[in-house]
Amino acid sequence: MSLVLFEIRDNIALLTLNNPAKRNMLTFEVCEMIVDFVAQAEKHPNVKALIVTGNGPTFCAGGQLGDITADKLMLENIYSGFLCIAQCSLPTIAAVNGPAVGAGFNMAVGCDVRIVTEKARFEPRFFGLGLHPGGGNTWMLRQLANWDTAAGMLLFSQSLSGKEAVNRGLAWKCVTQDTLKEEAFSFTDNIRDLPKELLLRTKQTLREAGGTNNHDEIINLETAQQVWSINQPYARDSITAMITKISGHRKDT
Repeated sequence: MSLVLFEIRDNIALLTLNNPAKRNMLTFEVCEMIVDFVAQAEKHPNVKALIVTGNGPTFCAGGQLGDITADKLMLENIYSGFLCIAQCSLPTIAAVNGPAVGAGFNMAVGCDVRIVTEKARFEPRFFGLGLHPGGGNTWMLRQLANWDTAAGMLLFSQSLSGKEAVNRGLAWKCVTQDTLKEEAFSFTDNIRDLPKELLLRTKQTLREAGGTNNHDEIINLETAQQVWSINQPYARDSITAMITKISGHRKDT
């Protein structure tokens, strides 16, 4: 049995943690597989997004306790599994089917969007082990949530259910357990036929926009990317099609 499953369906990559007996923990072997599969998705010319989920009742219970040491290299090995997803150039979705704990919490908040079920639970759990948050968790959570939510979770060790995460802006929507994967794939309907490069450039711009409060700087960045997109065949064809559609509608009326 493979500890991580990987498939490409309708131009979307699906990565599934597949060790429910161990609550989909991030062992070194699992992390190596995740890194390899994410690289495959990024390199594949037709893959437009990556969905990450878990088999069984747990999304991911984090790293093995025995692997958590003061050795920086050991920690980086654990980090590699979720950081390659957090740093993925593709749009990413966490389909959170159950508890996301510790490093599993990092994996969920490292994705661009979270779709959750009522059984989902976001649990930092760092203080429970006497640990300072790691793996960029404080930065990721502050990017996603307001101070009240970030402080409540990290300073007061509070966890959030799937519905609570949606209410606090930490997740897109809460769906039923049996429709989770279908909902995650449906979320990608509008982008499956887009040029991959357009998606990659837009995600990169979105990341850069989060690092500045200078409006003019972002306008200049976006303008350069818009000029690039206008010169691509996809945009030219789409604009021409829209002009034709509008002209036809005017004639009909």
